Amino acid sequence: MNLKDNSGHGGADPSATVAPVPNVLLEWYSKSARPFLERVAPECVASLDNDRERLSNLIAKPNTVTICFLGHSGIGKSTLLNALVAGSSQVLPAGGIGPLTALATEVHYSSSPMFAATYHGRSRVGRLIFALERRLQRITSGLATVGTEVDDEISGENLDDETIRELIEEESATTSVDGARDESDPVDGYIKQAMQIVTGDQFGDRELAYLIHALRTACGFKALAELSLEPADAERVVRIQSALKLAEANSKYERLQRDDRPAFLSELKDHAAGFLAPLIEKIEVGWPSDVLRPEIVLVDLPGVGIARDAYRQISKSYVRDRARAVVLVVDRAGPTGDTIELLRSTGYWDRLVGSADDPEGDPCKMIIAVTKVDDVAAEEWRNAVEDAGQPKAKKREVYSQLVGQFQSRMRNQISDQLGKIGVSNNVTVDVARARAREEILTSLEVHPVSAPEYRKLLLDDEEDRAFLRTEDDTGIPALRATLDALARSERRIRDAQIADVYDRLWRGAVGELTQIQNLWEGRTRAAEESEKIERELDVILTPKRKEADRRVGAFREFLEATINTRIRELVLEAREVAQEEVNAYLRDLKNAHWATLRAAVRRGGTFYGSRAINLPDDIANYFQEPMAAVWSQKLLKDVRKRTSELASDQNQMVGEICSWANANAGSYVSTAVLQNQRERMKLRVSQMQQIGKEAVAELRDVVKQKMSAAIAKPIRSSCERFVGEGSDIGTGVKSRILDLFERLAKAATTAAQEPAIEILKQNFKSVRSEIQTNFDGWGDPLQETANLIVNRHEERLKRSDAQRRGRILREAEQVLNAVGCHAEKRIQPGSVG
Repeated sequence: MNLKDNSGHGGADPSATVAPVPNVLLEWYSKSARPFLERVAPECVASLDNDRERLSNLIAKPNTVTICFLGHSGIGKSTLLNALVAGSSQVLPAGGIGPLTALATEVHYSSSPMFAATYHGRSRVGRLIFALERRLQRITSGLATVGTEVDDEISGENLDDETIRELIEEESATTSVDGARDESDPVDGYIKQAMQIVTGDQFGDRELAYLIHALRTACGFKALAELSLEPADAERVVRIQSALKLAEANSKYERLQRDDRPAFLSELKDHAAGFLAPLIEKIEVGWPSDVLRPEIVLVDLPGVGIARDAYRQISKSYVRDRARAVVLVVDRAGPTGDTIELLRSTGYWDRLVGSADDPEGDPCKMIIAVTKVDDVAAEEWRNAVEDAGQPKAKKREVYSQLVGQFQSRMRNQISDQLGKIGVSNNVTVDVARARAREEILTSLEVHPVSAPEYRKLLLDDEEDRAFLRTEDDTGIPALRATLDALARSERRIRDAQIADVYDRLWRGAVGELTQIQNLWEGRTRAAEESEKIERELDVILTPKRKEADRRVGAFREFLEATINTRIRELVLEAREVAQEEVNAYLRDLKNAHWATLRAAVRRGGTFYGSRAINLPDDIANYFQEPMAAVWSQKLLKDVRKRTSELASDQNQMVGEICSWANANAGSYVSTAVLQNQRERMKLRVSQMQQIGKEAVAELRDVVKQKMSAAIAKPIRSSCERFVGEGSDIGTGVKSRILDLFERLAKAATTAAQEPAIEILKQNFKSVRSEIQTNFDGWGDPLQETANLIVNRHEERLKRSDAQRRGRILREAEQVLNAVGCHAEKRIQPGSVG
């Protein structure tokens, strides 16, 4: 396959062949092209290897599109997901379990219904037992406080000392010395969990001693009372024992529906919404649903309000790292200040601010789903007063009016709430926030829905008729269509990324092989002519080489200076913004009950009204967000720009040298060789631009995962030191906590400064190394181009060996022809998969 152009000169024209599909291209490159190039033209292998690695990674990347459903507990997330995925069936916890667990449920496509559950071990049940026994002791003794002794069976490997201390603090934080209750009582949540596990109903009516006895029996602990279990409860205890054994063996419980659909659905309900749900660490559900077919994974995240604030870490791991879209589920109240705090605490807002310089680099669309529209419509319909001579509007007509009102109102409301996110004195931070808001609002969709009405329409039960007439009226099909369109868009983006790298590798490899053909087929010129061209070329080459060296040196200095000084400057700049906003956050907590404040200092997570507070995490978020804004706008953006500019500068100089050669040595050097060199440089520029972008994206991902934990650590240490000194007990505790808050804003942000600097430095080193390694792999493109033009003495001698020339040309053609043996697998137009 000797690739020629119409002029009779050899030319790099990969389109003259039919390109293979990506996997075949990778195999051809690794087994045929690369070994030959490594031997004949080793200088070109490094850049091609980069694209091979990049293409392999893109092909191996999962096709799944993760869409997370986020909202407060009891808002109707799970009911909505049930309607979207399973119609009238229930596959997710809904309408009963409430805010009890930190369970995130993944739902993916499966040809047959299935689920896989991973259970918590006995330590989770031991926690419940300990909390319940302390509450029972307090009730029976009538004391405001109780002892700290722990049953030997519960302590040790089932309940460590730190957990025991936290449980004791949770109990004491909810009752003051005068018996006054705080607004949040975690133990009430534990009682509901126990009731759910033992009876299958968190609102059951069993006595506290009975629940403790049942849980102890399930764990194999010694019973503290002579009680008999109800037969149904006893059956559940046996099932719990089996689950705990699986947990001890680190095994999953897997269930596939066969010919036993009723039994399968009953067991799935036990896990997803029944007595086993509080024991589930993770559950994955597979369902044969059309909405899941385009490789969509829907994630039902735990609602705000679950015990111990554990929803934060679970939700953050999905929203910050995996989600391609977030469905924000709200009711008639719409997006409120608490909703915005939810976006911040889960990392969604930081993610958008951190990618404000390149939104396409880390996209995450927001969709608002408004639930319970049917309830609002029914209420307004009941309260409507008939006008004289006008019939009362039908319930479905009221619903239709509300849908239109909610769509416009929710958009305006989210815009207003996002606008309340602090305005700082830092222009860079404000610009990043403005771009993040714009990114949300530009693609925002609002879907008022009624999952209950949708289910009624599907069931068609004459005892429970829907007031809406069609499934479309419920809004569920429209939301499904949006999710489907999102998945298809993500697939197109991924295909385009594969196509881009694929095309560069294909053209690059064929171009290098063709260049070898051109050079080895070229006529051998006389030494006198070669030396004359070389002298003339040196006149223009010398200043360009000096300019190129200056620019490369400046770029290396920029990368080095970024490590040494720029990062520190940026962190200090972000710290000033963070300190202001942490101050405002802490001032807002001053009116909270003293026990709530103490709980926040002692154990991090508690509630202030409906708002979850966690000092280390919250302050870390207020630090992370301006940090992300500053370094994305001033560091990452600059790295991408400088990398692209240097690559383009090199390409421009090569182009100028080739133009000179065409004008002054056209009869001496093949125009095809020069044209091929131009194309090779364009491909290298494209590759370097991609390397800069990918290296920055990887840095962004690593830092956003590590930064928050590093920042939270010194804040947590400050709180622990306060508790360790005994400042959290005795008269005047609230005053001392408020004094702590006054110091904490500056102290915490100052303490977080050095960990932030260290993380950025360490991770930026890998970015610098990757970019520099790839530039080093370029070699000297100016000298390389000059060598092609001049045909130096050593090259003339090498190519004057006819036998060797023939062998090289035969091998090059064999490598190019090796693609032809995969003709039946070749790529189709418009497809790279």
